[in-house]
Amino acid sequence: MPVINMPVDLLLRLVNADRAVMDDARLPQTLHDMGIEVDELTRTRAYGCPACENVLERTEAQGPPAACGRCGADFREAGRAPRELGERRVARLDMLAVRPDIFDAGGMARYMRGYLGVQTGLIRYEVAPPQLSVRVDPRLGRDDSYRPCIACGVLRGLSLDDDTIRLLMNMQEDLHWALGRDRKLASIGVYDLDTLRTDGPFQYRAVGPDELRFAPLGSRAADPASQLTPREVLQQHRTGREYAHLLGGFSAYPLLVDAAGTVLSMPPIINSESTRVTAKTRQCFVDVTGLAQRTVDRALNILLSGLREVCPSVRIEGVKIEYHDRAITTPDFTPSPMTLSARTAAETIGAPLDAAALTGLLERMGHAVRAEGDALHVGVPAWRNDVMHPIDLVEDAAVAYGYDKLTAALVPTFTVGGPRLIEEQSAIARRALAGLGYHQVMTLVLTSEPAAFDRWRLGGDSEFGTDLRQRLVRIENPISSEQTVGRISLLPGLLETLALNRQHDLPQQIFEVGDVCTLDPAAETGAREERCVAAALIGTHVGYADVRAACDAFMREFDRTPDRHYRIVPPTADDPRFLPGRSGRLLNQQGEWIGVLGELHPEIIEGYGLGHAVVVMEWSLERLLNDPD
Repeated sequence: MPVINMPVDLLLRLVNADRAVMDDARLPQTLHDMGIEVDELTRTRAYGCPACENVLERTEAQGPPAACGRCGADFREAGRAPRELGERRVARLDMLAVRPDIFDAGGMARYMRGYLGVQTGLIRYEVAPPQLSVRVDPRLGRDDSYRPCIACGVLRGLSLDDDTIRLLMNMQEDLHWALGRDRKLASIGVYDLDTLRTDGPFQYRAVGPDELRFAPLGSRAADPASQLTPREVLQQHRTGREYAHLLGGFSAYPLLVDAAGTVLSMPPIINSESTRVTAKTRQCFVDVTGLAQRTVDRALNILLSGLREVCPSVRIEGVKIEYHDRAITTPDFTPSPMTLSARTAAETIGAPLDAAALTGLLERMGHAVRAEGDALHVGVPAWRNDVMHPIDLVEDAAVAYGYDKLTAALVPTFTVGGPRLIEEQSAIARRALAGLGYHQVMTLVLTSEPAAFDRWRLGGDSEFGTDLRQRLVRIENPISSEQTVGRISLLPGLLETLALNRQHDLPQQIFEVGDVCTLDPAAETGAREERCVAAALIGTHVGYADVRAACDAFMREFDRTPDRHYRIVPPTADDPRFLPGRSGRLLNQQGEWIGVLGELHPEIIEGYGLGHAVVVMEWSLERLLNDPD
C-alpha cells in the first residue's frame, strides 16, 4: 500500500472550515475508523527544485533529495542545490491504492466532513461552459503512436504558494502511480494558461521523432541548445530516458500544442519549460492523456475536485474535446447510477439496518441516495474510482456504520481445512519445472484480443484462432483496452516476459502454473477456469528436442510415461503458431487433447522483438491428472 504524507494543519483547517469538529487528539482514531491506518505523526522538510520549481518533501531520516523526480535535475551538480522551503507536520498514512481521491488534503477533508456528518450527500461542483477546445489527431489511435484519449480542464482564479504547488505536484505524481500505472495508462500535465495562445483550438497530435524542437521542463527555454527533438528527449533527458519504454516501437510521438503551435508537453514523458506553473500562475490548463477514456476522465475529476476543495475560490471551466467521430466536454462530474438492495446490504453487514438508515450511511460517504422501497438508487461521485459493484456500496455503508459496532459470531458450521488436490499437484508441477532449471513467473489473467490472437498469427480466417475465439471470455465493461478478455492461454504472458528481459543473457527458461478462462455452458456462471502449465525456452541453439525432453521429464514427476499414459502426435492441421513439422499435440489414452509443444513461428518471435528461437509447451494440468492411470 502507498504511504502518503498528509499535511495535518491543512487537513484540520479544511475539515473545520464550517465548524470545529476535529483536533490533533481525535485525528488518528478518526482516520482509523474511516479505514485508514496512521503510520506516524512526524515532520517533513520541503525542498524546491531550482530548475522547474517542483517541491519535494523528505523526512529527517530520508535526508535531502539527490535529484528532482519531475525534471530530472541533479542537485549534486554545482549551482543546482535545492532551496529549503521549511517544515510542516504530516501524518504518514497507509492508503489503499483504489482510493486516489483521498490521497490529498482536499479529498481527505471532503471524505472526513461527510463521515463526521458535517457535509453529507453528493457534493456538486459547478463547471463553466468551455471556452477552449482540443482537437485530437486520429493517428494517435494507431499502433505506431497509440495514446488515443485525452481529458482537459481549466482552473481560473488561482492563488498559489509553495504549499499549494507542493500539493498540486504531489497529487499529480500520486495519480500517475495509482491510476496511471507509472504513466503507462494515464499521465497528467499542468500548465500556466497565461503563457499559451488561446485564440484557436489546441492540438493533440502525433509528430515524427525529429519533426520539431522544444525546451523540456528544467532546461533554459531561451537557450537554443536546450531545444530538443522528441527523439533527443528520449535519448538525452533524464526523465525521457526513464520513461522512454512507454513510447518504445512508436514511429510517431504524442504532442500537445496550443493555437500558435507552442508545445505544452510530450505525453507521457515531460512538459515544456515555457509553460511551467509558478507562484505567479493565476490560471491553469490541465490535461490527462492515456489509453482509456474512463481512466483519463477519472484522473481529471480527482485532480480538479481535490484542488477545488483546497482553493474554494477557484473556478472550474470545461474544455471541448474534438475526436474525429465525436465531441465531449470534460470534466464531467455526473454521478454514476447504481442500485442496491437494502435487505441484501443489511444481511451482508450483519446489522439491523433499514433503507432509511442505509441512506444516511451512504450519504455520509458522499453518495447521492434515493430510497424506493427496498431499492436504494445511488449516485456514485465521479471521483470515486473504487465503486464498481453494489458490494462496494455495502462496504462504504459498513465503514460509516463502524466495524467496531459489529458483534462477533461463530461460524455456524465446522469443517477441517485442507489443500485442494489441484493446488497440491500445482506445487508438484512448480517443483518439477524449477528442478529442470526453469524460473517461475506470474503474468496477468486479463489481456486483450490483439495480444492473445493477432500477435500469435490467430487473426483473420485462421480456423484454429476462430475455434479459440468462440471460447473466449470477454469483459463487459473493461477498465482498460489492454484488459478486455480473460486469457485463454499462458503462452502470450510468457513471451511478453521474455520480451521484457531481452537485455539479459541467454538461454532463458521460464514457466507459469496458472488458470486460463474459457466459456462453458455447463458451468454455473457460463464460464470456468482451468489450471494449466506452460514453459518457454529461448536461446541461440534451442529446438524441438529441448522442449520434448523437458516435457517427458515433467511427465515422469506425475508417473506418466510415453505411449502408456500419453502420446505426442503431429497436429491434424497446421497450427499457425508453430513452424510446420516442428510441433506436436499431447493426447491421453482416449485420444483427447491434453496440450501442445513446439518451435514458435519466426513471425511471432519477431513481433515480440526477440532475435532467437523460442520453443514452448503448454498443457492442461487438470486434464492430465483426470486421465485414469
